[in-house]
Amino acid sequence: MVITSRSNPLVKSILALRDKKARRERGEYIAEGIKQVREAVACGCKISCIVYAESFSGERFLPDLAQTVSDSVFEKLSEEVTPQGVLAVIKIPDTSVRAPQGRCLLLDGVSDPGNVGTILRTANAAGYEDVYLLSCADPFSSKCVRASMSGIFFVRLHIGGSEEIFRALEHIPMLCADMDGENVFGFQPPEKFCLVIGNEANGVSEQVRKMCSHTVKIPMRESCESLNAGVSAGILMYVLAAAEHR
Repeated sequence: MVITSRSNPLVKSILALRDKKARRERGEYIAEGIKQVREAVACGCKISCIVYAESFSGERFLPDLAQTVSDSVFEKLSEEVTPQGVLAVIKIPDTSVRAPQGRCLLLDGVSDPGNVGTILRTANAAGYEDVYLLSCADPFSSKCVRASMSGIFFVRLHIGGSEEIFRALEHIPMLCADMDGENVFGFQPPEKFCLVIGNEANGVSEQVRKMCSHTVKIPMRESCESLNAGVSAGILMYVLAAAEHR
């Protein structure tokens, strides 16, 4: 059966997931596009349903969970400029705060979902498997999921308040990213550490800064005041990871 009505209950329930409150209450979010859906299935994400546009002719996944909608209905559901014709509704994994298993990240007030997604993408690539989010943009928003390019499926997210995050990181050296720090290219990090990335406008908060044992910076020309949070995080993650093998 092809769903042709925008007022269909399934359509309305998916549209509701654009709202953070609905995502939180239902414990679900949306991933859109062939690559994202394929990787969500491959890595074992818990999927509620997969929706295909009627004209979709590409790879199909989990037929028992599939639902087809008209192209006009899919265009309503999609938040992409050029929809690929497939999206998945995915169960939000456990995001309770636990101790990290290796080197990790703490995002302190990163407010742009595009930056959060980019950082998750790079964290997955660079091997930072635990990411702590303190007062950040919702990682399960469509913009963040899209920017993560499937990275969100492969890292462990820990979302909580400062007290529980500090407790989980109690014995982990924390490295603050700040322009007043030590040149990261000459810094030798501890064997296990947590890299802290602060808010785009205000940097690392004073509360979190007090918990950090080291401060590192990316050297820049005087003509450049700062780097994008996602770019800075990516450079620091790779330089610190490489330093472990020096």
